Amino acid sequence: MPPWRMPTPDRPRVDVGIVSWNTRDLTVQAIDRLLASSADVDLHVLLRDNGSDDGTATEVRLRFPEVEVEVGENVGFAAGVNALVRRSTAPWFVTLNSDAWPEPGALGQLVRVAVGQPRAAVVAPLLLRPDGAREASAHPLPSLVVAAIGSFGLARLLPKATADRLCLPPGWDHQTERPVGWAVGAALLLRRSALDELGPLDESFFMYAEDLEWCWRAHQSGWQTWFTPTAVVRHVGNASGEQRYGNSRDQVVIANANVVVRRFLGRRVVVWRFLNALGAVRLALGAGLRGRRGLAAHWWRQVPAHLGHGRGGS
Repeated sequence: MPPWRMPTPDRPRVDVGIVSWNTRDLTVQAIDRLLASSADVDLHVLLRDNGSDDGTATEVRLRFPEVEVEVGENVGFAAGVNALVRRSTAPWFVTLNSDAWPEPGALGQLVRVAVGQPRAAVVAPLLLRPDGAREASAHPLPSLVVAAIGSFGLARLLPKATADRLCLPPGWDHQTERPVGWAVGAALLLRRSALDELGPLDESFFMYAEDLEWCWRAHQSGWQTWFTPTAVVRHVGNASGEQRYGNSRDQVVIANANVVVRRFLGRRVVVWRFLNALGAVRLALGAGLRGRRGLAAHWWRQVPAHLGHGRGGS
């Protein structure tokens, strides 16, 4: 066993799985920072390169011989993560985007939170952009109540305690350690026993909404998704998605979310989609009145996707 994988009594074993696609420089930077910031865990890094043509796999092998690299065709994010989970043996598995890296101590803190919450299938960190801006990464599970609040712009009128309970900004400010509905898959600690019980990510989603689906499935089986601001991960955001989908990325996200919500809410998804479309119309009109044509066009593009006109990511 290589020295960097030797277990010690005070450091938990953590496998980190990274799926990359044409993000060589960001991937190298992220792995370098990951290795430098994770002295508090026995770390094993696994990389699945989904057919990049920018030399990602070659560069990672050259720079980081301790990283286990697998190369294959572009099977998407969910299938790539599942391939890494099958090769993982640690009790804790972290999904980490190729454009994300933990701050020092973050992985160990995620494990400590999970140990203290034995029904937590998932523990999510606070995601910050490299410039320190906060990413909205922990959310309520979709419901008609939440959709109605968003559609009519009522979140700002809610008492802070209510907004915080529902995980709705601006009242929900990502500063409280607590259970949430679901969290963005850019960086998630997954409990091995929960993975064994619930099964892998849903590979019918090439990219986007697989995190929502898995957290919702966990919730229905009595597990929880926890969020903690005491563990921080920096996330550039949309490094691969923008290359693949460009301006249609939001429509892909919405279409995939529609599929997930239909599974769990059944026929109520029709009302849910209508409310979200109504909210997009409200935001588009507001942006237009303020002369922000680009933002208005952004919201108008979302309306047909919310109504179910569009396909998921592939």
